[in-house]
Amino acid sequence: MNITFTGNYVINPTTFGINFEANVDGSRFVCMVSTEALQDIDPSNAQDSAEQQFIANQAAFEAIAETKIRAGATSPIAINSSDVCA
Repeated sequence: MNITFTGNYVINPTTFGINFEANVDGSRFVCMVSTEALQDIDPSNAQDSAEQQFIANQAAFEAIAETKIRAGATSPIAINSSDVCA
């Protein structure tokens, strides 16, 4: 399985989290990071904007998404607080 992350991301206007893209064997996957996951991954920076939190922890969120995809998850991939606090 070939998984690459495009680097593209947007603020999700509905949840105020971040959505980012993965390419999985030529198919586009959307990965959705909740606001809580953004705040919980690094509590010392919980007051930063969603975009700042995502950029600072992008590699960790991509690693979580990759693990979920390899375990069989399909798009959209949800990354919640329980994923970063585990």
